[in-house]
Amino acid sequence: MSVLRNHVVLMFLYSVATALFFALLWRETRRDQIRLFVIVFVALFIGGVALGWAMFPFPIK
Repeated sequence: MSVLRNHVVLMFLYSVATALFFALLWRETRRDQIRLFVIVFVALFIGGVALGWAMFPFPIK
C-alpha cells in the first residue's frame, strides 16, 4: 500500500498545507503566523481524528 493512499497521511498533509496557507496569508508577524498555524492544524488534524473516533460506535448499516 502506498503511503499517499493512507487516509491519515493525506489528512496530515492537507492540514499542514491549509494551516500554512492561512497562517502566511492572514498574519503579519512570525509569532502570530506560528500561533495561527498551530490552531488551524490542531483543529483540522486532531479534530478530524477525534470526530472519527466519535463516529466509530455508530456504523452505517
